[in-house]
Amino acid sequence: MRISSSLYFQTGLNTINKQESDLMHLFQQIGSGRRMVSPADDPLAAAQTITLAQSHSINQRFSDNREVALRALGEKENVLNHVVTQLAAIKTRFVEAGNGALSDKDRSALAQVLKESQATLMGSMNATDASGKYLFSGSKGQDQPFSLSNGVYKYLGDTGEGAQRNIQVDHTRFINVGDHGQDLFMRVAPGALAFVHGGTEQNEGQIVVGSMQVQNSALAIQVKNIDLEFIDNGIEPAHWQVVVSYASEQGEQQTLERSLHFPAEQGHPTRIDLREEFGVAFDLNGQAVHGDSLNYQQAKYLNGADELNILNTLSEVIQALNTPTKANPTAQAQLENTLNRGLQLVDLAYDNVLTVQASIGSRMNELESLDESGAQQFLQLEKELSRLEDVDYYTATTQLQLRKMALEAASMAFLKIQSTSLFSMGN
Repeated sequence: MRISSSLYFQTGLNTINKQESDLMHLFQQIGSGRRMVSPADDPLAAAQTITLAQSHSINQRFSDNREVALRALGEKENVLNHVVTQLAAIKTRFVEAGNGALSDKDRSALAQVLKESQATLMGSMNATDASGKYLFSGSKGQDQPFSLSNGVYKYLGDTGEGAQRNIQVDHTRFINVGDHGQDLFMRVAPGALAFVHGGTEQNEGQIVVGSMQVQNSALAIQVKNIDLEFIDNGIEPAHWQVVVSYASEQGEQQTLERSLHFPAEQGHPTRIDLREEFGVAFDLNGQAVHGDSLNYQQAKYLNGADELNILNTLSEVIQALNTPTKANPTAQAQLENTLNRGLQLVDLAYDNVLTVQASIGSRMNELESLDESGAQQFLQLEKELSRLEDVDYYTATTQLQLRKMALEAASMAFLKIQSTSLFSMGN
C-alpha cells in the first residue's frame, strides 16, 4: 500500500484536532459543571432531563401554592380564635343578664357592654388580609361581607360553590381557602340536631319557653316545625294546640302536619311530650293568654337566614335588655325568652365556628403533610437531575490529564513524522 506525504500530514492534523476537541469539551464540562454541554452528548439523558425539569418546576409551583394556602388559612384561624373568645364572653354576659336580681339600670349597662362586643365581633367578621381583601366574603374579596341594612345585619358576600377560593396544592388536590361568612356565622354545624324557639314577641301572657329535649334523634331529625297556640275561649278547657310539620319518608320536599292538644292548668307548667311520635319533649312555664303562640324550628332549616346571624341575635338581646321590666311580668317573660333564645343561637354559632376552625386546622395539617411529601419529591428530582446533568469532577479531571497526554503524544508523533525525509531515510 502506497501512502502519500499529504496523507501523513492530514492524519496528523486530524488526530491533533480530535484531541484538542476532546480536551476543549472537557474544559467546557469542568467550567460549566454540566456533563452534557449539548444534547448530542447524551440524547436519551437530555430527553429525560426535560421531563424531570418540568416535574421539578411543577413541584415548585405546588410548593408556592401551599405556602399561599397556609398563609390564607393561618389568617382565618387567627381571626376565628378571636371570634371564639368573643362568643364565649358574649355567652357569659347573657348568663349575667338572666340574673333576676339585676335592676333595669344594671341591664342597660350590660346592653352597652354587648353593643361594644357586637361592634368588635362585626370587625372580626369583616376582617381583611394583608392585601386588603375581606377574608369571609367568598370570591368577592373586594366586598364587605356583613353590613347593617334597615336595622338588620345581612351577609352580602358570595355563597355556594362559586364562593370557594380553591388553590391547587398537588397534582390531584385542591384546597379551599375561601370559607365565606354565611357558612361561618349563619349556619348550624353539620350533623347538629337542635331546635330554636321563637314567635314570643307578640304574646301578651307570661309564658316562658323551655329548651327542647331530644329523646329519640332518629324521629326528631324528621321534625321541621312545631307551632303552638294557646286556646282559652271560655267554652272548652284551656289547652295548647300543637301542630307538627315533619319530613315524609320520601324526603324533605313534602311535609305532613299533625295537630295535637295538650291541657294547660293555670299556675302549673305544661309538659309537651312528643317522644313517642316525634322523639322530642319540652316544658312551658308561666301563664299564657288566649291567642298566644310560639314555635320551634329545627335549626338546620334556618341555614343562611338572617335569623341565625349572631349580630342580629345581639341586637335582639340588647333591645330586650334596654326594655324596662320592673313591675311588668309580661316584659320579664319576654326578656327571659329572648335571653334563652340568644343563648341557643350563641351556642350554635360557637359550635359552628369551632367546627370550621377544626376544618381549617385539618386543611393546614394536610398542607404541611403535602409539603413534607413535596420536599422529598423535590430532593429526589434534584438527585436525578444531578445524576443526568452534573459532571463527575473526579472522572473529568482524570480524563483531562489523559487527554492532555494524548494531545502531547499526537503532537510529538506529528513532529516525528514531519522530520522524516528520503535523504535521512537513505542514510
